[in-house]
Amino acid sequence: MRSFSVVLASLVALFAAPLLGCGAGTQPRAPQAAAPPAPNAASPAPPVGPSLPAGVPDTPAGRQLAWVLGALNGAPAEADITPHFSPAFLTRVPPAKLAAVTGQVARDAPYALERVTPSAGSDRSLVALVRARQGQAFNVHLSVEPDGDRIDRLLIRPHLDARVANSWKDVAEGLRAAAPSVNFLAAELDGRKCVAVSSVDAQKSLALGSAFKLYVLDALATQIASGRHGWDESIAIDDLHKSLPWGEMRNEPAGKLFSVRHFAEQMISVSDNTAADHLVAFVGRGAVEDAVKTSGHTTPSLLVPFLSTREMFAIKLLASPDERSAYLSADPGRRRKLLDAYDKRTPAEMIAHASSLKTPIMIDSLEWFASAEDLCKVMVDLHERAEATVTAPVGAILSINPGIPDEKGQYRYVGFKGGSEPGVLNVTFLLQRARDGEWLFLSAGFNDTTRPLDEPKALSAAATALEFFGR
Repeated sequence: MRSFSVVLASLVALFAAPLLGCGAGTQPRAPQAAAPPAPNAASPAPPVGPSLPAGVPDTPAGRQLAWVLGALNGAPAEADITPHFSPAFLTRVPPAKLAAVTGQVARDAPYALERVTPSAGSDRSLVALVRARQGQAFNVHLSVEPDGDRIDRLLIRPHLDARVANSWKDVAEGLRAAAPSVNFLAAELDGRKCVAVSSVDAQKSLALGSAFKLYVLDALATQIASGRHGWDESIAIDDLHKSLPWGEMRNEPAGKLFSVRHFAEQMISVSDNTAADHLVAFVGRGAVEDAVKTSGHTTPSLLVPFLSTREMFAIKLLASPDERSAYLSADPGRRRKLLDAYDKRTPAEMIAHASSLKTPIMIDSLEWFASAEDLCKVMVDLHERAEATVTAPVGAILSINPGIPDEKGQYRYVGFKGGSEPGVLNVTFLLQRARDGEWLFLSAGFNDTTRPLDEPKALSAAATALEFFGR
């Protein structure tokens, strides 16, 4: 129920969307904040920036990159931030938020510049590879105004040091080395069938993190297909359905209206937990449980009752060991009654105890669970929804965040949802391969009940599998 790492989480908060995100939820569309340039906005003289690091070109984009590197390492004040960004960018990401998050990011300084790639034929944009102290690497995509020197686009994506595999055996070895418990499936889609190409314990159920939101989307699409609801229908923000980060919808005032589609987009693309909980309430808990069952989940009872993120946080962060044991030993009917009490505990209470969510908490018993084969089945459902006119937005919603960047352009389509919390990481993809147009599925799950995962290692193993499948 957090992002893949503190560094990435901070960058996500600063530049817009998590790699995976949880609700529980970790990281696949890449984080980004891309504000369009303000039309006809007068550009002041560029602020005096730091000296250029080695390898940074003396261009408008290079000079702003030098400032960004300094900001990541030095936590600038709000007054120092404002002159470097266009008005349009600051409308989307206010200076106060930029200052607050750069302060968090700076805790993991220093950030070292490894290389810079200027855009061909332009001195106003570039891509830089930056590595944090713990070893996580990020691609920084930066551009400045066409008629000025302020930053009008800043995109930060995780850079994965994925190795190139020579066989599926190589892929499997990398996956197994990333965590004590792993499930994996690479499959071709043949109608509603998932035809395995390679697998590692694909029938093993593991904790999902925010990947559970695929079932919420499936339940919503089912009701839209039946005519019960529509994408443009409005849902009001309700304080009773506000949860913890990730996502900004928890900050919206009660009563403010957003479309069903907006809630779905936020739930999938940035793994907004508050958006997910509103949709669970909107379609009904029973409808999501039905979606789990009808999708073909091997053991749907593992997801009964289907927990909201707020309920999961309440149990993991606020319940006593005795309360947790009572919940786990209860039958589904008794569990539903207990959830009524847990749900009355507020996000403020949970935030006060959030520091305890640094190590795995009962991820083998208190979580959302599915196998890689189960996830393939729900993705088949969603693929069919995307092919139907009334539910076609499902395809667009899944593809907002591609998770692990397809830097080689191996896929025509990338649909993604992932999830994480301490000890949990899942990345699940619906893919159309570019070279032959084949529809594919790929999922990798990693669990460790004793300690937080080495997330860069696990993500790199997943990226290796994704690259090999795309050839």
